[in-house]
Amino acid sequence: MKNIVLMSDIMGGIILFLLVVSPIAFIVGLIMIAASKEYRQLGIKIVIGAVIAFIIGFGTCFANLSIGGMH
Repeated sequence: MKNIVLMSDIMGGIILFLLVVSPIAFIVGLIMIAASKEYRQLGIKIVIGAVIAFIIGFGTCFANLSIGGMH
């Protein structure tokens, strides 16, 4: 039973990390796209990666929700 709680804590930490870092990376990527032609391609890659990470983090968080007495 302890392993289930431990996995839940680890998963929660990963989700929290993704949900905090993704918007920051998204904003940094947008600034890179807008500010410099030299770093535009890198900025686009960062924005795409941040959106994917946010979708994965949000989807994992939503999948782990326990809705009242439905489950």
